[in-house]
Amino acid sequence: MSTMTALATTDGIAAMARPPLPLPRPDAAIYSELRPLGACDSIRPEWADLASRALETNPCLEPGFALAAAQHLVSFHDTELMLLWQGDPGSERRRLVGLVPCRTRRRLFAFDTLEGFADPRLLNGTPLLDRTFAAPALAAFLRGWHRHSHPYEAFSLSGIDPAGAFATTLARVADSHGVALDWKPLVGRRLELPPTARIATSDETLRDKGRLVLAEAMNQADRRDAVEILLAIEASGARGRAGKATLQDTREVGFLRSMSRDLGRQRLCRIAVLVLDERPIAAALTLGKGATCWLYHGVGDEAFAALEPLPMLLAMMRKQQPSRQILLPGGLPLFGARNEAFGTISLTRRRARGTRRPADLAARMREKLAHSLFRLRPAAADG
Repeated sequence: MSTMTALATTDGIAAMARPPLPLPRPDAAIYSELRPLGACDSIRPEWADLASRALETNPCLEPGFALAAAQHLVSFHDTELMLLWQGDPGSERRRLVGLVPCRTRRRLFAFDTLEGFADPRLLNGTPLLDRTFAAPALAAFLRGWHRHSHPYEAFSLSGIDPAGAFATTLARVADSHGVALDWKPLVGRRLELPPTARIATSDETLRDKGRLVLAEAMNQADRRDAVEILLAIEASGARGRAGKATLQDTREVGFLRSMSRDLGRQRLCRIAVLVLDERPIAAALTLGKGATCWLYHGVGDEAFAALEPLPMLLAMMRKQQPSRQILLPGGLPLFGARNEAFGTISLTRRRARGTRRPADLAARMREKLAHSLFRLRPAAADG
């Protein structure tokens, strides 16, 4: 196998360092704030700092990913963030200790409800929580949810690792706040990789055709070019002929370019290309760093489909970094024996038996009124 080049140091113009402000006291109260995602660019430094000390890292909730999505993708336009601040409101000393994506569901004849937000592009939906203050931050989130929602509504969090620190902490905090949890596994699907022997045979066949190289972007310009190579390979195949290639959707391509550029500066986006005699025949874009990363997009040249260039590229990436696991949408690993996928956690407040407040009855009356006003009428009989 060819040697993979290492990523260079973070490029781009470094932001001017600001003198650190004194942090709030460890026992300072935590309060919640709902803010539209598109209006969160002003807190990018605080957001990035929270991501660096999160209980569970999540590249899909890095500002470089989420803010690019809010700018380019329609499904993110009404997304909100529940921001959990430690310290006095309006104080320069306050610290961001939690961030939960959500959206407010507006209703005509019933209370507005605060609901969880899910999108296929969010491969990981785990909220960002300060690892030191995870429990009090989750308690503040539950209080904020109670304040903004109808008492009987549920809040769902998709793409959660059932064995992760977030799920464990949430289960403990939710129980003490009268919130019941329900778990629904996602339908994870593995990428069917050919046997190792077949990949080795394909590797030999391609090397007989020319020089085979695994290349990886080393700077911002290389990353930009590698993204365009990935887009071009995809557009040259069946998805392009069907009009469904990323390059043919101005919003999707704008998001991918912006997201890969911003995350690339933090080494959170890796783009590898398999090249045969100066011709790219496969490309893969992964998100995250450390022990695990997510396969966000991967394509192979259909002219070499019989030799399966994308599986070969992924196998070469794995061989180059055997300790690093590549996760697929749904949370299943590309390599390994784990069969338990990520899932969706639903939070529901427990109802006290025999207690009904006037506000609860009024809400139920509004819901019944809404259903009766919009009930379909039976078709008139002929005659």
